[in-house]
Order: sequence, then structure tokens, then C-alpha cells
Amino acid sequence: MRSLFYLETAAASDSMPRTSFCMTLPKPHHPPPFLSLLDASFRLGDRLVFEHSTWIFRRSEHWAILGANGSGKSLLAEALRGRLPLVGGELLYQFRPLPGLAPEEAISHVSFEHRKAENLDAVVQSRWNSLDDENALRVRDFLSYERVMEVNPFEVSAQHLHARPRFESRMRRAVALLRVGPFLDRRLISLSNGERQRVQLARGLSRPMRLLILDEAFARLDAGTRARFHVVLERLMETPLRILLIATRPEDLPRQVTHVLCVAECRIVAAGSRADILSLPHCRRPVCLSKTAGLRKGMDRPARSTPARAGAEVVRLRNATVRYGDITVLHDVNWIVRAGESWALLGPNGSGKTTLLSLIIGDNPQVYANDITVFGQPRGRGESVWEIRRPIGWVSPELHLHFTDSVTCFEVVASGLYDAIGLFERPSSRQRAAVRRWLVRFHLLECASEPLFALSAGLQRMVLLARALVKCPRLLILDEPCQGLDSAHRRFFVNTVDGLIRSRATTVIYVTHRPDEIPPSINRVFRLNPRQ
Repeated sequence: MRSLFYLETAAASDSMPRTSFCMTLPKPHHPPPFLSLLDASFRLGDRLVFEHSTWIFRRSEHWAILGANGSGKSLLAEALRGRLPLVGGELLYQFRPLPGLAPEEAISHVSFEHRKAENLDAVVQSRWNSLDDENALRVRDFLSYERVMEVNPFEVSAQHLHARPRFESRMRRAVALLRVGPFLDRRLISLSNGERQRVQLARGLSRPMRLLILDEAFARLDAGTRARFHVVLERLMETPLRILLIATRPEDLPRQVTHVLCVAECRIVAAGSRADILSLPHCRRPVCLSKTAGLRKGMDRPARSTPARAGAEVVRLRNATVRYGDITVLHDVNWIVRAGESWALLGPNGSGKTTLLSLIIGDNPQVYANDITVFGQPRGRGESVWEIRRPIGWVSPELHLHFTDSVTCFEVVASGLYDAIGLFERPSSRQRAAVRRWLVRFHLLECASEPLFALSAGLQRMVLLARALVKCPRLLILDEPCQGLDSAHRRFFVNTVDGLIRSRATTVIYVTHRPDEIPPSINRVFRLNPRQ
């Protein structure tokens, strides 16, 4: 039986790639290939990446890409989708796309980073104000044919008569598989991180694809949701759809993943069966040497800060309740956080953790309908959001999505001095020195002039932590701060926060779904139950 494959090549002189279709007979003693790199090299800006890479992805296999932060995992996914120029060797798509689609269009990439487009350049606090906006985008509309397939709603074409029913059939199956139905009529911005993860995957599954690339698919998911998601992936892997997972945690890989590709410094360093690759120490615990060589140094030297008076109330919530229409997100929550205390804020996806934090930092308009006191000052007395945030450092999974594409890492850290999303005034020499000290401490000084979004998602998280700490806050709020961090950065981050706690340099509220990410010195737990 013959298989159709798509061939894309280019000379090393950056001439336009040649595109053609060919027929070939697969070798009888091997499963037929699905996608191949043959001595391939790609260009990123003014440098070559994944030079002379050879890799064969066969139809009977499911692969995972493992690597440290900054190793090039997501970059390789972009190369496979034709988003990077191929300047040498061959990239072969050895599958048949649906009629009317190029092979690259039959590859769907679901990534947290792609959520940036959903923010529509909104400022951070508009997230909560938009919950009361009747025009805010609803999940049902976000998953519509026009939005997912990027179709002009006024376009009239015969192809849509056939494409739309097939899309709607795929979407119904995805919605049922991922249990998205209960919140189809909710506003997209109101979803918890875990709920939005499911919506993103449903959107990806609704496209006419042959390969699904999932980038850090288990980030932001609680233990129960991760277990259910494993079942979903196992079911998907039993279909003709091929799955390629990108991960920093080998323990997250479903058992159906048969092969592993290990990358470092934008090159393939190992590829083979799962058992063989995970037995290699540098693939089981990947470390990007150029970024993490010094992470063990200085991790227990906390910054000096003047803590609030011992035992003084930092946060008090009395019967806090938040509702949006018929949905109750929080109900009669009572909580007191005192100076010098360290708390783990826990609860499953959808229990209201992020909403509770929004009340504390002043992002949620319903703060004015509740009895909430922060640093002894009742909320709702006309104070500005900037006054509220001045003594608070904050890291969240989506904070970086609100920065512009051109902002540098130095500017991001410096913006923490002003609680702004971006830098709009020149810092003093003393402030600039403080920014450099934190960049040095996190081994990011070499990235100071680079755009934030030129870094991997994990390194972006380290920049945001430096931003939160640059002003030595009295209250540090960390919402899923280790999301996307490899094992070395995770240990460094946890030890850094643990040092701050032990020195009583700040009061900490720490949100995570992973017990191994909780700093050892955190000794209090506040748990939220899922909303009914």
C-alpha cells in the first residue's frame, strides 16, 4: 500500500523551500513513518537551531519531548508546524491531510502561551470588570466554527456547507469527552485555569488534524483533573490521531507514550523508546546548562526586608461571597492571615482560589460588596489599585500575558517597583541596581535586554518572581508559580521562597496543585471546597 508524503526542502542559502508531493512504498519490516526530520536545520532570527537533526516519528508511536526550560521544546514544535524556515535537510509530512489543507494545517498545537491572544491587550484588572460585561466572550462563542476555523462570518462559500457539519460533529465529541458542556454559556474570562485548559483542548480537538501537540498539558490541573485528563489522552491515543506531548515532568507522561525525544540547547540529544530514554540520567532530570549552572548557589540567602509587626493582621476576610449571575464562586469565606505567617491556599480547579486572591489584591469589583481588610485598611474607601498593591508582590499564571511583545526582562522586573504592566518612567540608579541584583540572583542577567517572550515559559516565570520581589513586599502572593519550571528551576524557586519564609522577610500565600512544590517552611493550610 502506498502512502503520500509532503516534502519540503531548502538550500542553506535561505532560498525559498521547494514543495512537492511524492509517492513511496514503506519498508515492510518497519511501521510506516508519520513525520520525519532528515538532517534538518532551521533558522530562528540570525541563528540556526536544531542543526542536522534526524528523527523519525512512526504511525504506531506516540512521542513526548522532554527538556529543561530554554532547551527548545516549544521551538521544535513550531518548526514541525512550518513556523521556522527550513534551511537544510528535509522535513517530511508522511500523512494525508484533509482535502484543501496543507500538511502544516493538519497539526494542532495547544499551548498555554497561545492564551495571550485571548486577552485582547486588556489590562490585568479588566479581567474582573469584564465579568459584569454582557458583551464579554462566552465559551460557546469561543468554540464557534467561525472563531476556531478563522472564518469570516459574512463569507459565503460552498466549502462551508460541508466543513461546518464535520466541525460541529468534532466539537460535540470534544465537549462531551472533556466535560465542557456545563460552562458553555459562561463567560470565558470567568473560568478557572483548569476549566480553561479543558476549553483550549476542546478547541484543538475540533480542528481537522492528524497530529495534536500538547505543550505542558498538565500544568494548572489538580490531581483529580490530571487523572481524568490521563484517561482522555489514553482514549485519544487509541484513535488514528497521533499525539506529541511537550513536558518538563517525566512523571506526567501517560503510559501510552511509547517514545521520548530529549532536547537541550536547541538540539536533539537523545531519541528512542520510553524505557531506554528515561533510563538516561540527563533525560530523566533534564538540566539546561547555560541557564541553570549556578542555581545551587545563594538559594538560601533571603533578601532583607522590614516585616510587619509580629502578629498584626495582614488580611482579614469576613463572610466573603462572590457571585456572577447564578454562579456562586465563593460563599461565606472567613480567613485571617497575620504578619510573618506562611499559608498554602489549596483546592481543586474551580474552587475559587484565584477569585479569592483577586479580592485581596483589589482586582475584583465585588471587593466593595464584602468585608475585607488588608494591612488594617478596609477595602472600598476610595483607595486606588496602585495604593492597594504597593506592599504586595504578586505572581500569577497569566500575569505575563498582559505584557507587550517588545518589553525586555529588565523592564518587566523594574515594572514591579511601580506595580505596572510595563515600564513608563525611568527608574533611579538605586532602583536599577535593585533590578540588576535580582536578575543576578536568579541567574538572568544575561537575559536583561532580551524580550520577555524570547524566553521559555519557565524562564518567564523566574523573571516574574524577580518582579514580585524587587520591592521587598510585605505580602507575597504566589499563584501556581512553578508552572512550567523544570526540576532544577523548581528546586531553586522553592528554596528561594523557603529562605524568605524562614527569615520572616515577608508574609506568603502560596497556591499550587503539586505537593512537591510547597516550600517546607509553609506550615498553614487554607483549603477551599469546589463550588456546587
